[in-house]
Amino acid sequence: MTTRSPRGNVVKLKAGEKVAKADAASPPSAADAAAPEGEAKPARRQRGRPRLGDAVARELPRDEEILRIAANVLYKKGFDEARLDDIAREAGIVKGSLYHYFSSKEEIYERLVSNVRGRINFEEEVKGKAPADDRLTHLLRTRLETTVEYPLEILLLTRALVRIPGPVGDWARADPKRYFVAIRQIIIQGQKEGKFRAVDPDIIASVIIGILAHLPTWYRLGGRIRPDALVDELLDFIMMALKPAKPQG
Repeated sequence: MTTRSPRGNVVKLKAGEKVAKADAASPPSAADAAAPEGEAKPARRQRGRPRLGDAVARELPRDEEILRIAANVLYKKGFDEARLDDIAREAGIVKGSLYHYFSSKEEIYERLVSNVRGRINFEEEVKGKAPADDRLTHLLRTRLETTVEYPLEILLLTRALVRIPGPVGDWARADPKRYFVAIRQIIIQGQKEGKFRAVDPDIIASVIIGILAHLPTWYRLGGRIRPDALVDELLDFIMMALKPAKPQG
């Protein structure tokens, strides 16, 4: 069984469990927190038809919220077992209403992928004119920011989409290779520029890919670790490890 610290967004796993499960609990609103102790909290103003189902991402447009719900369902049940009925039930709507937003499960797959793809031009990152350390920082920051914004979608990408046929699966299978090649090449260029110390680029690129791949298995939105703070900390950790050693004396 998966547990979670009430104050954190680090998913804790018991021995033998390999994959973290999503936590759909929603944090209290600013209006709730602002009510003085002992006084009744103001009723929330309803806008239009109330949304049923679990609160997952109520601040988002309805189609994006349903996508987050779909990611949870697909993660729990798997791509083959999940049905549109399951997604509609979790969203608190009937299946017919789901077709107002998505025509098929395949369209949901494609939308989930579109949220996490197309944010990096690998050719530009590798062959750009900026210093290698700046290019690597931009490449990693973009990927880390995408991962903490869409942890379940990235997890689905690495665990499920890689197994399905067709263009979506082809893209998912090629994605880690693109990152590895780009990171490795930038490290080599950075060593030539004197920006990075003499490390084995294959080993370090593999370690960085491991960090990126493992992040969505334990990170979830809504806890004490702010997304921007986590991105900064991981990025500093990686870049500091690559910096040349200071001369002695």
